[in-house]
Amino acid sequence: MESALNILERLALRVSRFISNLAGIAVLWIIAVTCVDVIGRYFFNSPLYAGAEMVQVSMAFVIFFSLPGMFFKNEHIIVDLFPFFKRGYLGWVLGIIFLAVTAYCIWIIAGKTYSYAQRSLEDGDTYEYIMIPALALDHSPYLPKYLIDNFIALALFFTLGMIILRILILLSRPKSNSEFEE
Repeated sequence: MESALNILERLALRVSRFISNLAGIAVLWIIAVTCVDVIGRYFFNSPLYAGAEMVQVSMAFVIFFSLPGMFFKNEHIIVDLFPFFKRGYLGWVLGIIFLAVTAYCIWIIAGKTYSYAQRSLEDGDTYEYIMIPALALDHSPYLPKYLIDNFIALALFFTLGMIILRILILLSRPKSNSEFEE
């Protein structure tokens, strides 16, 4: 069991690094779109068509590509008002409890997001300005919303898997500190 967890942990670290790089590429895309939009708007009086909507959709990629690695590597925002809660057995137990509560919340949100994506598919919802005819439905040139909604749901389910793996690793290695060590 321990060797299987070690293999899964190494694989999860590689996957989280890869998807973190994808999040970085999405940030660069947002920067490029914003620069082109601003330059076009102020210097040529011709803003980028669908620029604001592309930035909004790209933000979903940044956020949901970052979540799995963030939770797996324990890099989420923590306010250390009471640092003694992070030490020893109490920190280990509290870390597992907080991860379990987070996993449950993400499970609920992912399920709701997936059902929203299915409803979006049934209703034929599309983005207002983003045109990608190759991905469009019903001969409409606009990008269907269910694609992005399904991506968000799948990213949340993947994050849930990373949290569960993190819980298993913590359960298999009770130690004096609940912090992740590479």
